[in-house]
Amino acid sequence: MFEFHDEYLVGVTAIDQQHRRLFLLAERFRQAVATGRARNILDETLDGLLRYTQSHFNVEERLMASIGYPERPEHAAQHAGICNRLDELQRRFNEGDTAITIEILQFFSRSVIAHIISWDRRLGEFHHTSKEQKALAG
Repeated sequence: MFEFHDEYLVGVTAIDQQHRRLFLLAERFRQAVATGRARNILDETLDGLLRYTQSHFNVEERLMASIGYPERPEHAAQHAGICNRLDELQRRFNEGDTAITIEILQFFSRSVIAHIISWDRRLGEFHHTSKEQKALAG
């Protein structure tokens, strides 16, 4: 079950809201898999999850650019790696490998959650510190 917990909060409201939405979409996909929904429903749900993940990463990357985040290249490379893997999993699903659904769920639960806890949390800390410094200077 994909459930958003406070330990996943990074302290940037917009990012935290998007992470909550990612968990909701992942849970919808998990439920569709668990209930044996028709392939077209799985395809729509998976496509929505992947598109939202990519859109979310774009938001994070714009935030990193706007605050001069020093780990931006490495963080963006993490995003690219996740997107490449998700694209590969979706391609395999579209080619008829429906057993891939479990691998997709495992990838989300391992890689995406780990990314939030490590990379995104550091981004949130830097964002918070940079806001404090601007407030003190202003």
